[in-house]
Amino acid sequence: MAGTKKQRLAVIVGANITARRKLLGWNQAAFAERLGMGADSLSRIERGLVAPRFQRLEEIAEILECSVAELFMTQEDLEKYRISFSSPKQEELPTVTRSEIIFLAEKIIQRLK
Repeated sequence: MAGTKKQRLAVIVGANITARRKLLGWNQAAFAERLGMGADSLSRIERGLVAPRFQRLEEIAEILECSVAELFMTQEDLEKYRISFSSPKQEELPTVTRSEIIFLAEKIIQRLK
């Protein structure tokens, strides 16, 4: 990303990474170390100044114990997602495959452009 211009999707992803990291009780330095990157690089991702590549997003999601798709959701989307998965009908939901998650993430990216 050129300069310091923030893209909406990068800001959403960064905010979700920050929220999940704090929920797990990690500071930036500890989480950056787990990722094998500098705290300054993680800070730029969390502030939405740079967008991580898909491979890095997969690593981040795995460590944060969430799906890659969750990192792309707005707060409103996350609340709807959590409500739908906490309903008594959860067993009726189809199993989500990795390819479906990638497909959904790409759709979200297209919508935000």
